[in-house]
Amino acid sequence: MKGDFEASLPPVQEVLAIHCRDVCRSYGKLKVLNNLNLTVPQGHIYSLLGPSGCGKTTLLKCIVGTLKISRGHISVLGKPPGFPGHSVPGKMVGYMPQELALYNEFNISDTLTFFGRIHGLTWKETQARMNFLIEFLDLPPKHRLIRNLSGGQMRRVSLGAALLQNPELLILDEPTVGVDPVLRAKIWQHLVNIVKTGKVSVVITTHYIEEATQANMVGLMRNGCLLAEGPPEAVMKQHSSATLEHAFLQLCETSDQMCLKHSSGSQDGVLGNSQSFDSGRDESRPILAVGPQRTVEDLKRTVNWKVRARHMMPKWRNIAALTIKTLVRMKRLPGALCFQFLLPVIQITLICLCVGGDPKGIQVAVVNNETSANGYSQSLLSFLDNTSVQQVNLSHDEAFRGIYNGEFWGIIAFGKNFTSYLTQRMLQKQVSKDVVDGGSVHIWLDQTNRQIAVMLQQKLHKAFQAFVEDKLGSMSYLVALPIQFEEPIYGSQNTDFTTFVTPGAVLSLTFYLAVGLTALSFVLERKEGLLNRCWVAGVSSLETMLAHLFSQLLVISVQIILMLLFVLLVFKIPNEGSLLLMVTLIVLQGITGISFGLVISAAIDNEQSANQAALGIFYPNLIMSGIIWPVECIPYPLRYLSMALPQTYASEALRCIMYRGWDLSRMMVWRGFAVTLGWNTFFLILATVILKLRT
Repeated sequence: MKGDFEASLPPVQEVLAIHCRDVCRSYGKLKVLNNLNLTVPQGHIYSLLGPSGCGKTTLLKCIVGTLKISRGHISVLGKPPGFPGHSVPGKMVGYMPQELALYNEFNISDTLTFFGRIHGLTWKETQARMNFLIEFLDLPPKHRLIRNLSGGQMRRVSLGAALLQNPELLILDEPTVGVDPVLRAKIWQHLVNIVKTGKVSVVITTHYIEEATQANMVGLMRNGCLLAEGPPEAVMKQHSSATLEHAFLQLCETSDQMCLKHSSGSQDGVLGNSQSFDSGRDESRPILAVGPQRTVEDLKRTVNWKVRARHMMPKWRNIAALTIKTLVRMKRLPGALCFQFLLPVIQITLICLCVGGDPKGIQVAVVNNETSANGYSQSLLSFLDNTSVQQVNLSHDEAFRGIYNGEFWGIIAFGKNFTSYLTQRMLQKQVSKDVVDGGSVHIWLDQTNRQIAVMLQQKLHKAFQAFVEDKLGSMSYLVALPIQFEEPIYGSQNTDFTTFVTPGAVLSLTFYLAVGLTALSFVLERKEGLLNRCWVAGVSSLETMLAHLFSQLLVISVQIILMLLFVLLVFKIPNEGSLLLMVTLIVLQGITGISFGLVISAAIDNEQSANQAALGIFYPNLIMSGIIWPVECIPYPLRYLSMALPQTYASEALRCIMYRGWDLSRMMVWRGFAVTLGWNTFFLILATVILKLRT
């Protein structure tokens, strides 16, 4: 039996397409791959069979280099995956994942052109391959959108993307699911034809066990181990089975019996012997792969430093392809794109309209006990701002009953001798307590709403000042407060709370809209298998992040321009400083938001958790960054934490630019830029590290 297997294997000196030795992969305490040994000769079709959850997809991800193994060694086309200068992952591998992993907003032409750009194909090469694949796979017209295709048509487009660059190694994870029998036979015939040259190798997983008999070799996998591998006829002959399915069932029964007999821990050794026997290979014979004597690190040290540098540096070709991809997707969703552009404008408009203005239509009860129509009480009330304060004349009992019932925000009361007593207060040097009390305006306020209460106090003070100036003229200084406010150093006398809030609100909107856009798009692409497919095509995590950064930067740039137009031209928020400095700081805050979104998407796998993480950080940052209330009001232990947040110093810097006209020579301005750049760098590094650790 061993001789039969030897005849099917390549010479010892020939580089194997794939060689896995003692490969282990664990997720915490869960072992997915357990001392797995696998050999794929060059120029062969290798069919990997096994039930769902046995580790097939995990093994394929380890082979293409998007998932790191916990222990063992893998060699793909002569070198380990991810080796400097080796195009695995990259152009040498065509990968069709179990998921469709297609951009629904693309049409067939966009899809194949995108992968052509990543693989470095020229436009003519891409078009030639596209025309061939459309005819071969019986695809619809190339302008048809992916989302409008049937499930079977989508799988054929996905297969076409894997075949596009004529790879040396083709890895197909369940490619024939949902494909009609005629096309399935045609696909298998094509696979047989492309391996005849000996330069292309194919690894295919399938649920259709009997179609695997067309492969040169099969591997039967269960519970993270390879039970047997070899030519289909040899495996069936060894187990005296008429079908592969029957042989696989026999191997499973044998494996279960061995587990019972060797529950003390010798299971791995028994399965290892089974693999070695079934494959007909003596594991002691030398092969051209990374062995225990020469580690991947040792091999990397022998690589020229220029090659290592090129391997680590991002490729602008990939970044451009990913950026164009994002822009095309936006173009195909004009409604969503318009919403993204208009959302910050709508929000800043609502903030300017609804936050910081004076309350209007505040009802106040007036209890006027003066009988004279020409008394000072009526004159004083005439100076009260009627747009903000609505006066309701009531009796004493009605007024207090109304304020207790929440009908009024305050009560203004005058005594019956208010005019005479007030005249005595203003003209006589010394008066009795009764005269002081009778010549005073008595006010009761509902202080449950501080903004309304403070507004009423201000309006009454202004009304009394205007009344005194009207009655006393040049002598009004006698009853005025001995405090005189000169022209403000910065700002104006009429500066309102909206002016304070707006700069921080612009930064906050820019930051968190960028967080949401990046985190969700990144998470959804990974969930749908799109990111993994791009990584197999040779795109690095750094290139992916930079492409997201550039494409989202275009979106937030439009958002910033629209917001500033509304803030400065429509709502007339003052600006005394450099418009360039303003825009630069806001854009940097947007980039920091994109970077933070990348951190969330790198660490979290589903959109619900990503939304919760973004919202969970949004409100503490909004409250503690001095955006809606001054930082000076925060207690000291929390104030130190506030100073470490990304937007505290940035908001302060933007206010200094807009309202004081300061530039980068001032510490309060350049500090905002420095902190923003620091957080941006930190988030980008953190996202890169998380992505590296998770693969």
